[in-house]
Amino acid sequence: MLSVVGDFIAVIALYAALIESRAVRQQTAAAVWPFVQLAIEDFDTGEQAGFSMGLTNVGVGPAKMQGVKIILNGVAIRDSAQLLATMKVPATTPISRNFISRRVLRPDETVVMFSTHDAVLVRKLQVAMRVPENAISYCYCSIFDDCWLADSRQDLQNPKSVERCLDFGVEAFNN
Repeated sequence: MLSVVGDFIAVIALYAALIESRAVRQQTAAAVWPFVQLAIEDFDTGEQAGFSMGLTNVGVGPAKMQGVKIILNGVAIRDSAQLLATMKVPATTPISRNFISRRVLRPDETVVMFSTHDAVLVRKLQVAMRVPENAISYCYCSIFDDCWLADSRQDLQNPKSVERCLDFGVEAFNN
């Protein structure tokens, strides 16, 4: 009889330990939760203009950026050269650029993917951002490999939880 009681207590203790372990993992995941937001800054005073597009991790944990896809005029933009060509500006138009895919964003870090002060390009980008079919999608994961896919054609404040980030392949923006 004592062995049955002992076994029962052992099963209860094991169950309690598993439940506590799960709760601790959920608390830890919440404590390192990343949240990546699209950041577009632009201005045009007539004499001066500027445009930048970047991603900011406003969460409390690091974000492992997996990939970015930018669609303009129905075309996946692969790099800044293609961006300039799609916007129909000279290839010599000044543009600053930085890579975003396959990097880690620490909390409160912003990476500007591209920026320019060329007034012609700024105005074209401002117009392009108002076209609903033009879009940016990006996927990122936490250090626990919980992943989210954000798409500007949907609610960017509620990225979709995904099992893993898919590779955007030839459509990826690789600046």
